Amino acid sequence: MPKIVDHEQKRKLIAESAWSIIEAKGIEHASIRAVAAAAGLSPGALRHYFSTQDELLLFIVDYYLTRGVDRAEGLEISRIPMKAAKEVILELLPMDTEKRTAVGVWWVFAIRSLTSSALQIKKDELTDGLHYLTKSVLDLLTGAKLLPSSIDIELETLRLAAVVEGLTILALLRPEIYAPETVERIVACHLRELCMRAMNE
Repeated sequence: MPKIVDHEQKRKLIAESAWSIIEAKGIEHASIRAVAAAAGLSPGALRHYFSTQDELLLFIVDYYLTRGVDRAEGLEISRIPMKAAKEVILELLPMDTEKRTAVGVWWVFAIRSLTSSALQIKKDELTDGLHYLTKSVLDLLTGAKLLPSSIDIELETLRLAAVVEGLTILALLRPEIYAPETVERIVACHLRELCMRAMNE
């Protein structure tokens, strides 16, 4: 009887093998050959599942994005609106080793998407997701009457997303300056400044 191969399970094994390499050595070491060896496959066999490195990268981002969503769904958010807003924003930032790895992969993915049509749709989907989350933070604060009535929600959604992305890059490039506690203070300061406008109306 021929051996039955679970293709989806094999693809997950490949993604997990690639992620292990990325965590240990960095994404630049996750070549087709290295990932194939870690998954116990030949490079030719791996190309049966992923014909290009972009296709493999897309699957890794998809696979670990799902894991991140599962993690976020299990997060207990504070009932205090300002604290809850900060907690949601901090979940998007590289506050621990696992999220630093994920963010590093995201930025490689984002840069490659500029010249790869295969990655552009997923890049747009992920950036749209960031805007959805930053708007949800502002909606939370608006519902608690902590934001000024004159606030431009569309502009502040983009500005908060820019704060998140800026902190992400700087935390990756200069972790000795943008340590987790410093990043948390910056986020708290930004949210306080947004809400202080309401007190002056």
